[in-house]
Amino acid sequence: MKTIEATGRRMVFWGALLLMGWAVYELSIRFQEIVIWLSPVFSLARDGQITLWDYFSRVNWGRLTTHLFLILCVLLGIYALLARRRPILILFAVPMAILLGVLFLGSTSVMTASLWQRLKLLPLALIAAGGLLCFISASYISGPRGKKHNPKAPPAARPYDPFRMKGPPE
Repeated sequence: MKTIEATGRRMVFWGALLLMGWAVYELSIRFQEIVIWLSPVFSLARDGQITLWDYFSRVNWGRLTTHLFLILCVLLGIYALLARRRPILILFAVPMAILLGVLFLGSTSVMTASLWQRLKLLPLALIAAGGLLCFISASYISGPRGKKHNPKAPPAARPYDPFRMKGPPE
């Protein structure tokens, strides 16, 4: 069971690293888009023509859903890396990975998505499967069947008396 738990931890580790690497890469590409989108607003606010509160109350937040998704992916990767040795904590990463996968699939159709788009789901699948393996193996080890029974105490030491000259033991 320890090998299954170690395999699950490895899956979570590599899934988290791949997820964070992919999400940071995508965010770095999209950073220029954010700068282009927000720089005119900040210049208007600096000139006093509009307040930032007015702008942010009227902004179309749908434009930033991809950025929010990528930030959530980075946070999930960090959480999975930090919690991979604790089975209860990694169990919380499993539904989060599934939820992010469903959100990702909701934005594109799986059948029409390219192979590259489908490969982006692999880190989320690794985190979910590895987290389940860690939790199942840890619960099996700590369960009633898997408890390590303490060996019985060794019998009391008796002095060596092959001919029983000192009488019966007490």
